[in-house]
Amino acid sequence: MKTYRSSRADHRTRARVTRALAWGLVAATLLTGRAAQVIVEHQPEDPNLPPFAFRRVPAPSATDTATRAAFRLLQGEADDNSGPLTVLHDGRIPTGPDEPQANFFFAAGTEGGRILVDFGRPTPLRYISTYSRHPNTRGPQVYTLHGARGDEPGFRQPADGRNPSEHEGWTLIATVDTRPRTGPPGGRFGVLITNVEGAIGPFRYLLFDIRATEQDDPFGNTFFSEVDAVSVDPGFVPTPPAEPAGPEPFTVRTPDGRFAFTLDLSRAPELEPWIRQTLVPVILEWYPKLTEMLAVEGVEPPDHVRLVFRPGRGVAATSGTRIVANSRWIERERDGEAVGAIVHELVHVIQQYGRRPRSSAPPPDWLVEGIPDYLRWFVFEPQSHGADLVWLRRQRSPRLQHDAGYRISANFLDWVVRRHDPDLVRHLNAALRLGRYDPSFWKERTGHTLEELAETWRRETEQALAQP
Repeated sequence: MKTYRSSRADHRTRARVTRALAWGLVAATLLTGRAAQVIVEHQPEDPNLPPFAFRRVPAPSATDTATRAAFRLLQGEADDNSGPLTVLHDGRIPTGPDEPQANFFFAAGTEGGRILVDFGRPTPLRYISTYSRHPNTRGPQVYTLHGARGDEPGFRQPADGRNPSEHEGWTLIATVDTRPRTGPPGGRFGVLITNVEGAIGPFRYLLFDIRATEQDDPFGNTFFSEVDAVSVDPGFVPTPPAEPAGPEPFTVRTPDGRFAFTLDLSRAPELEPWIRQTLVPVILEWYPKLTEMLAVEGVEPPDHVRLVFRPGRGVAATSGTRIVANSRWIERERDGEAVGAIVHELVHVIQQYGRRPRSSAPPPDWLVEGIPDYLRWFVFEPQSHGADLVWLRRQRSPRLQHDAGYRISANFLDWVVRRHDPDLVRHLNAALRLGRYDPSFWKERTGHTLEELAETWRRETEQALAQP
């Protein structure tokens, strides 16, 4: 499945923030009904300058109100190299320009995510400030900030992809985009959000809806170093409820020790028996098989995969070497499609098309999803008849276009493999992974153009479907 795309803010209420252009101060006023003021400062990487020593943005604090608040991921996944969420409110700052473990950032290849800050009860805030540091495009900050007391009519924490709105009790506080219009994109960034009319809030919750700074490569997620919030009440102490403890993540390895898989069931403990007894044996057997089927000369497949099971929307999504599966759907389908869906995602882990050369064209979506469905339905579980003629006959007016994606494209790939080239999928994956794929691939491998293959497949499939 494709990785999620974060929702866009309501353009009727979004305010514009002037971007930082160079070392110095950039201030902007944001009119959201609360007269929030956003001050942005950009400090280039310079060993002669003390880090985060801004003129108007206060230095990161280890004693601010957010220090004892609860920080939780509502959407998105941390990168495997990221520090934990606690680095955002421990008062410590990175000592160098590229220190992954001293910063929090979302997984490579994703478009960001959402972080919820919970103070336990509402409090008026004097200011909120965010800090980031990286020598390249992971330095700037791009996010919208919402707040809520938690007792508003209709209040609810937004589900994956849902845009926080006043209808759900959330108030837009600020929109922040510190990407420089000119000059180097990296450096140290500080953002100060205040209210020119008094306090911000009172709010119990702050919701940071964070987006990647660029999509040219998988590495556009900001290195956030610290998030501070200071209450107007000096005696206020956050009292957020503790999250219920679930089972600790556990790691399993293939018998030869080559591949490891860490499974996080902390938010889906009810799945633990099924995962250990049913899913883990399949992963240990089939991931090595899939890496052989998709082997690329000179490229090692990922040797450590993380699988997270938690309530959500959809089925599952993969970013980099991390798979996030909707535990509610898995629970419903654990005797049906659940195992096959995870096999599909394991293929995405192996594909790693985001690591192809930057100068190459992006792979066609129909192949990105068609290859995993081909390996799932025609290699892993052909007895399920999930994409063959048996399945097609159950569909009402199936769309027989080779580039329709998923099962239809898988059916087309199976036809080409059987008719022309048993090793087609391995070579196709290699071309996509190395950034060498173009339409001439089909002529070179089969002697026919893609259009010729697609037309013959469509005609023969229609004829087969017409037979009783």
